[in-house]
Amino acid sequence: MPELNGPPSPAARPQRSALLLFRFTTLEPYLWERLNHSYGEPTMPQALPIIHHPAYEVDIGPHVFPTLKYRLVLNKLLSEGTLRESDLIRPNPATDEQVGLVHNADYLQKLKTGRLNRIEEMTLEVPFSPELRDAMWLCAGGSILTGSKALQSGLAMHLGGGFHHAFPDHGEGFCLINDVAIAIRALQQSGEIERAMIVDCDVHHGNGTAAVFNDDPTVFTLSIHQERNYPAWKPPSDLDIGLDDRTGDEEYLSLLGQRIPEIIERHEPQLAFYLAGADPYEQDQLGGLSLSIEGLRRRDRIVCRQLRERDVPVALTLAGGYAIDQRDTVEIHCNTVREARNLA
Repeated sequence: MPELNGPPSPAARPQRSALLLFRFTTLEPYLWERLNHSYGEPTMPQALPIIHHPAYEVDIGPHVFPTLKYRLVLNKLLSEGTLRESDLIRPNPATDEQVGLVHNADYLQKLKTGRLNRIEEMTLEVPFSPELRDAMWLCAGGSILTGSKALQSGLAMHLGGGFHHAFPDHGEGFCLINDVAIAIRALQQSGEIERAMIVDCDVHHGNGTAAVFNDDPTVFTLSIHQERNYPAWKPPSDLDIGLDDRTGDEEYLSLLGQRIPEIIERHEPQLAFYLAGADPYEQDQLGGLSLSIEGLRRRDRIVCRQLRERDVPVALTLAGGYAIDQRDTVEIHCNTVREARNLA
């Protein structure tokens, strides 16, 4: 709603007395802004680009990885008014050429023909299907679009993504292809960015991402994770913060908050991908840290504010989340979107 330029007319505010209107004319201009917020309609927040596709929800049978969460998160945010339908943007699938910027030709051929062997599918830990493959191509396209939108508006949110365990030659840990790595390589190829950083706050080390960008000075990888957890082999990131079991809110947030400004100053990224995993939660089935729901929301606020205060665009992805009560995972993911909305 436009702000008031002067005292409201009697026609507009018939309930107010002439004396009150006279007194309003003596108010300083800055008080008119406060009056507008007091009596006007609520001002909608600036639009936050939200990337989502319903095909992210894939039937993988009874499984700890709840693909249903993508729909539940979206529905909750729409029903409470945090998001509007007009905020939503559907991505196109990544092209095979874009996926091939990260993954090698032999692996892509296996995925296109559906010829993963039993060991490869066991390593993946989700049943392979053409629907899963198509969803992951869409998800990679979604992360590319999220990065591009973040460059335009400062912040963009992907209601999906963060599949950080996929290596160039294989998938593992529920991750068929590495959408964030593909997005960074695609944005570099298109000339939209030269340098990027990844802030990976999933409870599990970002092993695939670390391997992809090993010895690449254009991409800084930060992983803060539970040390004694999957994966067993952790290729080194540029900065790994391996946490003890049951690490709680204050220690986690202190360590993370200290390091991000240093990385920005040293690396000068033009874009940051933030993997806002819900699985550091104290009641996550696949995690062993002890962050509370409020602590995770504070994490999101710290990461996004520190990046935006230093003019680094932020592309957010949901990453993991496997709480005993699925409603907790949904709430944690919704909080990430709420914090991004507050900063948009």
